[in-house]
Amino acid sequence: METFEIKIKEIFHLIAEYGIRNKPLDFKNPEKITEKEKIEFLSQVHKGFRLGQNLIIQEIVPLLKELKALKQDEKQARRDKNKGLVNKLNSKLSLTQYKIKILRHFADFIAWQVFKGDYYKARRFFSGDKNRPDLLNTNLESVIRAVEHFHKEDDFSFALITDLTSFIDIGDILLIKKDLIKIVECKEGVVQKKIYEFFDYAEQDDFDVTKIDYSDKDSKFFDQAERTLKQMEKGIKVSNFLKNEEGIDPFSNEKITVLESTHIRKYYYEYLMNLIEESKLNYSAYGEIEKIIYIGIYRENKRAIAPYLFKEIVNHIYEKNVIVDYVNLIGIPLKDPIFFKPFGVANIFDIIFGRLKIYLAIDLDKLIELFNSKGIVTRWLSKKETHKILDEARKYKPFIFDNRAIEITLNEQKITLGDSFLIYLLFDNLTPSSYVETYKNLK
Repeated sequence: METFEIKIKEIFHLIAEYGIRNKPLDFKNPEKITEKEKIEFLSQVHKGFRLGQNLIIQEIVPLLKELKALKQDEKQARRDKNKGLVNKLNSKLSLTQYKIKILRHFADFIAWQVFKGDYYKARRFFSGDKNRPDLLNTNLESVIRAVEHFHKEDDFSFALITDLTSFIDIGDILLIKKDLIKIVECKEGVVQKKIYEFFDYAEQDDFDVTKIDYSDKDSKFFDQAERTLKQMEKGIKVSNFLKNEEGIDPFSNEKITVLESTHIRKYYYEYLMNLIEESKLNYSAYGEIEKIIYIGIYRENKRAIAPYLFKEIVNHIYEKNVIVDYVNLIGIPLKDPIFFKPFGVANIFDIIFGRLKIYLAIDLDKLIELFNSKGIVTRWLSKKETHKILDEARKYKPFIFDNRAIEITLNEQKITLGDSFLIYLLFDNLTPSSYVETYKNLK
């Protein structure tokens, strides 16, 4: 992993630091920064994005090929009933998959900067499917050629390859020019060319459906044409939302409701940072947030036993609990990348490469008590009530613990909690009180 970490640090420098190192600005006195200096700075930032994306591609393609070969070898080892080899190959598979996750996380890091940290904009691009396109079986080469064309055409622009990210499901490229984001499709092939020619003909004033030449257009042609139209329609809906900050969701076709809270969110970053420092003394440290979230931090020789030790401690103090490994933040779509955390670059790389282990647990009963104490009626649903909700086949599944969901009543409306509350509280590090207050102040 040492060689890989060196490459990763180089990618981090390009994506996070290239702009400010090559065009320093006085951010302490923003009123003194001229428009010319802003443009020069953004040009350097985009140059860093370009170089970083190139390195991501150079690293991820060989890893994907390695992953494919390992899966084939593992399948053969299972047929041969060679358990030792299966275990060895599974370890290699896990390591390779994790490396790929890290690289995609860097692509997400670029995307979140492009979206300026705006969750509602980023959300419009995500279908909800966590499976990513297989870059080995996509039109990656033609996309790369298009990216190179855009970059040569305009020194200031940046073209993000969407399939590198963990969540962007619309378009092959997001083309960023100043404050504009353009969605670009890079379709290739003879059939696709004919489809676009057909669309051009259909848009003409003298279009006559009776004069369509069907000799080279079978059912597969029209199926592909329909898929192309749907993709174009999704792109239009997203573009409209980016321009107007309102519109129709491209995947659910429902009106987008942007809920905002007047409550200023509070995070327990500083507390975590103090625990990280404390852990340097005896290679471990423990803490608790509002008697609802328990934290364990481990280093050096205490890392191996950490998951088992932490689980034993938590099971003793929290009856109904959920435990997470903080490094699993990498790979969760639509979450602020770990590089946005204020822990310092050294600590972040220690987390990524396993030198620093952070575990967090939540007491679900205490969280429900907190909701109720703030005037929001909250309860565990019975198993029967929960199964009824599951039978309704809703698009967004509720959080389930021991076959029971959690329901809150807000403004006389009953809401079943999804698992996003775990992400807000354990990965985003929002304090429980602040999370509950967010519900109270929605507008």
